[in-house]
Amino acid sequence: MTHCFADEPLPAADFHRHSVIRPRMYHGRYGRHLPDTRTQNGRHQQHIVVAMELGGAEAWLDLTLNQRLLAKGFFHRRQVNGSRVVERPNEEEINHCHYVGKVRGRPESWAALSTCHGLQGVVFDGRELHYVEKGGPHHLLYAHSDLREHNKTCGYRGAAAGPAHAHSSTDNRILRYKRSSDSATVIRGPYNANRDSKYLELVLVVDNREFKELGENQRRVVDHCKTIANIINGRARRDHFLAEWGHHPGQLPALSQEQAAARASQRQCAAADQGVVGKALKGPMCTFEYSGGVNNDHSPVVGLVATTIAHEMGHNFGMEHDTVDCQCPEERCIMAPSSSTVAPTHWSSCSLNYLLLAFTHGMDYCLKNKPEFLFDSPVCGNGFVEPGEQCDCGMSQHCENPCCDSATCMLHANASCATGECCDLSTCKPKGAGTECRSAQYECDLPEYCTGQSEFCPPDIFKMDTERCDEGRAFCYHGFCRTRTDQCKLLWGDTGKSSDDQCYDMNTKGSRHGNCGYNKFNESFAKCDRESVLCGMLHCKHLNERLEFGMESVAILSHSFINKKGSIIPCRTAIVDLGTNQIDPGMTPDGAKCGDGKMCVNQRCRDVLSLRKQSPHCDKDCHGNGWCNSLGHCHCKDGFAPPLCEYPGPGGSEDSGPASDPNAHQGVVVAMFIIFLGVVPMVALTAILLYYARYNLKLSWPKAPTTATGGVARKAGGFRGGVAICRPALISTTNAEGIVRSHTISHSIKSLVLVCLLVHCSASVSLARVVVLTPLTFPIWFG
Repeated sequence: MTHCFADEPLPAADFHRHSVIRPRMYHGRYGRHLPDTRTQNGRHQQHIVVAMELGGAEAWLDLTLNQRLLAKGFFHRRQVNGSRVVERPNEEEINHCHYVGKVRGRPESWAALSTCHGLQGVVFDGRELHYVEKGGPHHLLYAHSDLREHNKTCGYRGAAAGPAHAHSSTDNRILRYKRSSDSATVIRGPYNANRDSKYLELVLVVDNREFKELGENQRRVVDHCKTIANIINGRARRDHFLAEWGHHPGQLPALSQEQAAARASQRQCAAADQGVVGKALKGPMCTFEYSGGVNNDHSPVVGLVATTIAHEMGHNFGMEHDTVDCQCPEERCIMAPSSSTVAPTHWSSCSLNYLLLAFTHGMDYCLKNKPEFLFDSPVCGNGFVEPGEQCDCGMSQHCENPCCDSATCMLHANASCATGECCDLSTCKPKGAGTECRSAQYECDLPEYCTGQSEFCPPDIFKMDTERCDEGRAFCYHGFCRTRTDQCKLLWGDTGKSSDDQCYDMNTKGSRHGNCGYNKFNESFAKCDRESVLCGMLHCKHLNERLEFGMESVAILSHSFINKKGSIIPCRTAIVDLGTNQIDPGMTPDGAKCGDGKMCVNQRCRDVLSLRKQSPHCDKDCHGNGWCNSLGHCHCKDGFAPPLCEYPGPGGSEDSGPASDPNAHQGVVVAMFIIFLGVVPMVALTAILLYYARYNLKLSWPKAPTTATGGVARKAGGFRGGVAICRPALISTTNAEGIVRSHTISHSIKSLVLVCLLVHCSASVSLARVVVLTPLTFPIWFG
């Protein structure tokens, strides 16, 4: 990296002109003037306001300390006399003095400024990109439109730059990896994150020449790198990316740092001789060997260098240089093949399509690990819900959440939630129980449902390992069901199939044609045991000569043939670079069947029953009404209740939430109780009493003599005992003259039952027929 610093920096030669400005800083809340952003405890103010001249007019910048910049595990590592020295600075030593924000009153603006050594960074006012640099006692302001024409170009030679393109595109099939759900962190967010959110982590390696150019001052080197990263982060925020600088232990996706530094130095020197300011390969963002780029610190204006790095990172994401067919909201976009006086602040339509293509084809699997902790947490306005906060939608100028007060990170009045997949932002209330918040993506996956109480979707749970799947051709393993043929289709397209079992015998050789694993560090191959040959390197046959997954330019392809009874059978293999933390998709997938009652795990053929004994299991096999999940709990089918799926209920599990709203069944349950414990016994009792009433009436009622005409002779005096009979029904009697008379029954059915039992009817009339309508509306006949 190639620029010089003097005690009194001269104006950068990259621009035709510059302005001398005297920015003023104020406290973000109290408005008092600040000579410096550092506080008494050595840290820096959370919120500041900067007044400065932009484009001939005074502008006010609202800035917030960029808490998203540094990831957990941030460290410095340097070489001292041939030995490595690793330093992990504390919060005071790290000098976190980097801010992001906007120009007040200009919604399309953005700013990324550092106050470590004066004011330094980039401000986009919505129309023009400005660069701010410390220049002696004052500050220098450059407008990008004043940039001189030069021949500095990108070293990538893609389709837009000429025929020398030698980089494979990433047109391939997807191998999706489920995110780890066992994190113990209590930090949640960003509020608008979902299962497709990506988190970019950036490692910057400085060579010895750059170290010397910066005066061999370690703190100055670190601050310089953080300022570059802060500008990249500020630009990423504008396009809804989350970029962090730092290193999660075990997550570095590229070279070891010693190798990276050495190769960077060599390539940087070659690039500088050719006038190239940056170079990167296309597409290998998550590979072990080529995830990175080389950038020349070609200007004392740090914003220009950050723009170059952002451009080269675009190539890592699979982007080509823009062509005339690409749509750009400005004259030029970030992926233009060379710089010009037009400041690129947007990604073109082509760049976004390339990015979508890369993500859709699985080249984002190393970008899904959400940061566990943040520097100087908790801080309101960093977009992550931390202890003591009810919500956090980011800085006020970026917050579009109607449920969250961005100034206090507390919920608005009458709001119950403001974040999470189970929060309804239109009502600021949790979604109803049983609302699906994460669908099952595969046969071995299980869906998750909102509980109705929490705004967050339950953790990602899947079926128990060793569960049969794909009609018995494979077994579930960590939520996936994959056979060897499935994996061949992934690598080679729809025509891919697992080749003859005889091909797999070559896995005992431990070579590029057959093995049980490839060590990228020492470039060695492991041999397979005879019983595990089907679990080693994948051998495919297909009609496609082109690798469909990963980057063919960085893959190791081989093919051989076997003669089986006169037939020539191909055995094609591939070693695909997916970094150090992912299993090579060119190997037999875990869960593939390798014999009767046996499955592949970590390139070994294992007995399914022994593996099942080691896994959590469910009691009584969930009564056949559900599946055992990866935590050993029953996930019930809809209509059965956890924990054992034995009784009626809403479905789901205690881990994944209810599959339907439990309250929706409450009315049915109450009605059933009323029917079976109230109505049915009452009807039965009524029927019994009516039966006995009829029997008693027949025994106790005297028969009256009949007349010659068939009528009933009526004794004088009528009815004895005055009976009060029931609700509307008719009793018909016939007098001695043969005249039919009707008597209205006017009391309830209970009166009828009591009358029939307690009253001795000795009248000389006979009860011909009584019709009684019960509460269930069917007639009971007697008489």
